Amino acid sequence: MIHTYNFKLVCRCPNDDSVNIYDVQIKSEDQIQVEDFSKFQRKIYHEKYYQEEIYEILQAAYDNVELIGTHLGVKVISSQ
Repeated sequence: MIHTYNFKLVCRCPNDDSVNIYDVQIKSEDQIQVEDFSKFQRKIYHEKYYQEEIYEILQAAYDNVELIGTHLGVKVISSQ
């Protein structure tokens, strides 16, 4: 059985301090506590990260991650 988790993350860009909203999808054979995603959001909310850095953090914790964001009109999809 595969579980699919879809949620949003918000973080600021290190280059221009803009607020970016990311669509996240994580697929896992294991059950993940959704509170873990809220904890991660709280951790990055007041920090500045590039999308690629957020993806790497999530990918280190979960097997199948897709992170989609739009910055300066460019849609960026980070995935395996």
